[in-house]
Amino acid sequence: MTRLRAAYVAVAFLAVVTGSAAEALSDSPARITNLVVTGLSPLEITFDVENPGSSPLSEVQGDVTLSEASGTPIDRFTIDAFDAAAGQTAHVRSASRWEFELAGAYLIDVALDMGAGALITASVPFRILPIQLPLAPAPSDGSGILTLEQQPANWGLDRIEARAAWPGTHGSADVVVAVIDSGIDSSVPQLADAMWVNKDEVPGNGVDDDCNGYVDDVNGWDFRDNDASSLSGTLIHGHGTGVASIIAARPGRYPIVGVAPGVKLMDVRFLDSSNSFRSSDWKAFTQAVEYAVANGARIINMSIFANGKPPASFEQAVSSARARGVIVVGITGNQGKPEVMYPGRYDSLVTISAVTAAGLLAGFSNYGSEVDLCAPGDSVMTFTAGGRVISQSGTSFAAPHVTGVLALLLSAAPQLSADAAIECLESSAIDLGPRGRDNQFGYGMVDARTALAAALRR
Repeated sequence: MTRLRAAYVAVAFLAVVTGSAAEALSDSPARITNLVVTGLSPLEITFDVENPGSSPLSEVQGDVTLSEASGTPIDRFTIDAFDAAAGQTAHVRSASRWEFELAGAYLIDVALDMGAGALITASVPFRILPIQLPLAPAPSDGSGILTLEQQPANWGLDRIEARAAWPGTHGSADVVVAVIDSGIDSSVPQLADAMWVNKDEVPGNGVDDDCNGYVDDVNGWDFRDNDASSLSGTLIHGHGTGVASIIAARPGRYPIVGVAPGVKLMDVRFLDSSNSFRSSDWKAFTQAVEYAVANGARIINMSIFANGKPPASFEQAVSSARARGVIVVGITGNQGKPEVMYPGRYDSLVTISAVTAAGLLAGFSNYGSEVDLCAPGDSVMTFTAGGRVISQSGTSFAAPHVTGVLALLLSAAPQLSADAAIECLESSAIDLGPRGRDNQFGYGMVDARTALAAALRR
């Protein structure tokens, strides 16, 4: 999977030629042609070295330096030695050990030292575009500049066929997904535009304009600090930001994009700075569920599990949510046991186990008869608080893949009931275990493309 570095710059080549380079140059200068960037993960370039002389060039060696268009260098890597026979052209490939996906403008310079103080050079500017959504406006032509597109860092997107579903919908802003979690870092640029906005609330005026009992709840409510923003008060844990980015991150500088990058995220914080809660917090957890339902969420992602049984009031809140047509997505837990943890044990939740890139149940994933579906949850690339990109594992990161697919279905077919949307997922899932539903994978791996087609037929 793609790993990211904080900055990148243009590529500069330095090659040293040994042997009979001077004689070759005296016949006719060698030159570099067809310099192209051919890949980003890892960064790969190819070029040709034409040797029109009568003497061979042997054991050519060199270095590569990567720089931004501004000229700031950040990385170097070595070219494997190559030969260019007399009168022939050598095709050269070189790749960095870094994976390179940051959107922006760059320049590659190639300089080969041909010996006897002679240099040959070539340059090519290029740009990397953010992940392209099929229904989004096409990017400008870039005035002929070499252009490459990011590929998603999260392997799970392709595994659940999310990109194959995007020609139908990227997700609608009318579909609101509540993320009951540790809080969302809405300052992350690729999440900022995904945040739900309570249009009936005037930001920062200290008044409960919509009379819902919460003052200035523009993007949601922080039930941990009992205030209007996850970014005020106690520090948030990065868990909720990771979950949110899997659901609905917008394309941008980093190759992170959500399953449904057109929907809106309601930030309902409940977990503390260590990503945990106490038994005394069940009341606040219950209020968080009630808030999400009352304020228009169609789906609630609940990547939370508890060691004990919740109180009856909490069970009633999630049952009431389902009765009102809100889909609640939960997880099995991360203890690697044949036991689904609460609240995933409730029938009113769609309960998700986690699988690896090999399609196996992740070793940490709990399982049991309550499992409905499975999704990628091992080594998933996400944002975390502060906007860094990290690899995360857990059933917590499997659930938002399913939540995102449900959001796509409700975007394309808004008349779809909660039960019908869930049935579309279950009937189209890719069976991974024993034939039919089983305790590890439920109905199987969620499949966005096939589920969307089923939803549109209803």
